[in-house]
Amino acid sequence: MTDRNNHFESILDEHHQWPCPYVFKFIVPTGNLPLLAALFESERLVTRESSGGKYTSVTLESTMCSGSEVMTVYRKASEIPGLVAL
Repeated sequence: MTDRNNHFESILDEHHQWPCPYVFKFIVPTGNLPLLAALFESERLVTRESSGGKYTSVTLESTMCSGSEVMTVYRKASEIPGLVAL
């Protein structure tokens, strides 16, 4: 893990009382939306397709137990081609 990731994880731990709801926001090429949905099988994704249909914005709220767990989700999501985490 990089120093930047360690710093972000520390900030998460300082500002959250775990477990708590955490909001994730992503933009993903529409064709790769099923890959992202597979990471959150039991969660309800709120999606909005771009006007051209090429991209989809995704928002979801999931209960996380630690900053480390949040970082694990971001690491897995980063493997999806074209995904942008907001």
